Amino acid sequence: MENLERLENAISYDFKDHNLLHLALTHPSYNEHRTSLPQNQRLEFLGDSILNLVLSEELYKMFPGADEGELTQKRASLVQGDTLTKIAEKLNLSEYIQMSKAELANHGHLRKSTLEDSFEALLGAVYLDGGLESARNIIMLQIKDTFGGLDSAQILINAKGRLQEWIQEKPEFKKIKYVITHESGPAHNRSFRAEVSIDGKIVGHGNGDSKKSAETKAAEMALGFLVRNQREAN
Repeated sequence: MENLERLENAISYDFKDHNLLHLALTHPSYNEHRTSLPQNQRLEFLGDSILNLVLSEELYKMFPGADEGELTQKRASLVQGDTLTKIAEKLNLSEYIQMSKAELANHGHLRKSTLEDSFEALLGAVYLDGGLESARNIIMLQIKDTFGGLDSAQILINAKGRLQEWIQEKPEFKKIKYVITHESGPAHNRSFRAEVSIDGKIVGHGNGDSKKSAETKAAEMALGFLVRNQREAN
């Protein structure tokens, strides 16, 4: 496992009990022939609850006019797998996860579900080591660093939907189209490239490990392009 000081620096938190940090990064496969040994699933369960609690409170404060349904939708978009995977990728969690040689050979440390679970386990470990506010600080810092903040995250997380709304609100635009321009890699580790165009003009492109994620990244780039153009025009 890589030097965990780099991970602690990345999350701006120093563990008092490093056994908790090691446990958070121990995939169930690591002890595949010795099922009684500890692994991170219990911490993942705890971290998931902490994440939902913190985001519920922060969204409640940030959107005082939102009803229960809207708050639930916003929280759901923030705790979905793609969101947590992006944070985990930014932290390079795949470099620290302990798992079996077989799982590593199958690129299990790069799997979205593995990264998502590991980030939640990390939050559970921080909560046990330093309390709720320490976990809250990490959650909000990572959302800020990855998406630009809680409010900005709402735009990027549902980028395709927001881009569609943008088009519908602008009478000068008529048609949006996504095209997968490239596919490569073996079946277990595919890579896709997507382009999005508006009325025939390419406004964004992106790469991902699925067609959906590539299109989402293309939509994110397009949104950034359109927002910048609007600001400059004003």
